[in-house]
Amino acid sequence: MAHAWDTLLSAVRTGKPAYHEYFGRGYWEDLEAHPKIAEQFDALMGPAGHGAPDPNVLLNPADWGSIKTVVDVGGGTGSLLAEILRARPTLRGTLVDLPRTIARSREAFQAAGVADRVTTVAQSFFDPLPGGADLYLLKSVLNDWPDPEATAIVKRCGEAARPSGRVVIFSGSGPGEEASPDLLMLVLVGGRSRTVDEFREMAGKAGMRVTAAGRAPSGRVLIECRPV
Repeated sequence: MAHAWDTLLSAVRTGKPAYHEYFGRGYWEDLEAHPKIAEQFDALMGPAGHGAPDPNVLLNPADWGSIKTVVDVGGGTGSLLAEILRARPTLRGTLVDLPRTIARSREAFQAAGVADRVTTVAQSFFDPLPGGADLYLLKSVLNDWPDPEATAIVKRCGEAARPSGRVVIFSGSGPGEEASPDLLMLVLVGGRSRTVDEFREMAGKAGMRVTAAGRAPSGRVLIECRPV
């Protein structure tokens, strides 16, 4: 990541990632080509890097009464899903991520004592997602992608959530706040932070509408969407 800053000028001029100019391939392709580095990336995104995940992912805790199944889309090695299932013993969960990451998820689920309530699906989130769940989560996913790809991911979640599920997007900016510039995401992958209004527009393009947005007690911003 440090060497990628050498491409900053090109990225700012074009608005597109220039990681490939330095390394010869895009960021995600580079991870696939270097399993050891990919393993370090997964660790960075897990509790060892970002801290223990907070299982309270709904703005209104009373809504858990209607949730029986949760799909964590692009959920890495499953640390967040493991904590959600540990906190709520009646739930079942599905983890969706690429095969190399799914292969490292078993440890988190076994450590949390929830392995018997988890299904893992090794695939891209650009492909059709497991359908019919009550809740779909997008945490640390959309900021990694430009608008067309981010919208496509949200659309896949909306398709899977129909007719009565919901999608929760984890955002950095709260209602009425400006999005913070994220040059690292631009340099690495062409992604960016977005405002609630921008997510509202994205949800509309994906056939959904934002039904709630605000800060959870932990301070993080959650945006809840439902299919139109």
